[in-house]
Amino acid sequence: MNRKPTRFAQDYQTALCRYLEQGPVGSLHVALRLGRRAVTLGFETLDLALIHEQALIAQVLSTGAGANRDRMIKWARTFFAEAIIPMEETHRSAMEANAHLSRLNLALNQRTMNLATSSQLLRKQIARRQVVEETLRKSKQHTSRLLGESRRLQEQLRLLSRRVLSAQEEERKRISRELHDVIA
Repeated sequence: MNRKPTRFAQDYQTALCRYLEQGPVGSLHVALRLGRRAVTLGFETLDLALIHEQALIAQVLSTGAGANRDRMIKWARTFFAEAIIPMEETHRSAMEANAHLSRLNLALNQRTMNLATSSQLLRKQIARRQVVEETLRKSKQHTSRLLGESRRLQEQLRLLSRRVLSAQEEERKRISRELHDVIA
């Protein structure tokens, strides 16, 4: 942070001086508002501590030594503690968000591993299905060939049956003529 007095540093010093003049009966709402403003400005805890230290040194040096000085330091500690509450809440929120993000990352990693396993199983099943489909295709071709051959054989059987019947009929006619000739 820039060491030059900023508007914020001046406002902080003014508010701290007022609080130290009023003592514990003074309102700490100003410190809380200043803490929120510091968070908004992007100050870190150490930046605010440096501003507090400079404001306190300026105030205490003007007061001198003694019991009054110790009391002012104690009250200044209370003021500073109130001012850093928004920063602590921000840090706490960030830590909670990081913890939540870590849990989500773990869940995401687990889900990714599950999906990879499922994907691997699906690939194996697809490969098996392709083998089965190929086997079925070959079986269909073989069945088609067998069916064609069966039809061809049936046709040959019909032709042979006709020849046999025809030959039997011819044989009956021949036997009938011979019998007719023998009887005549």
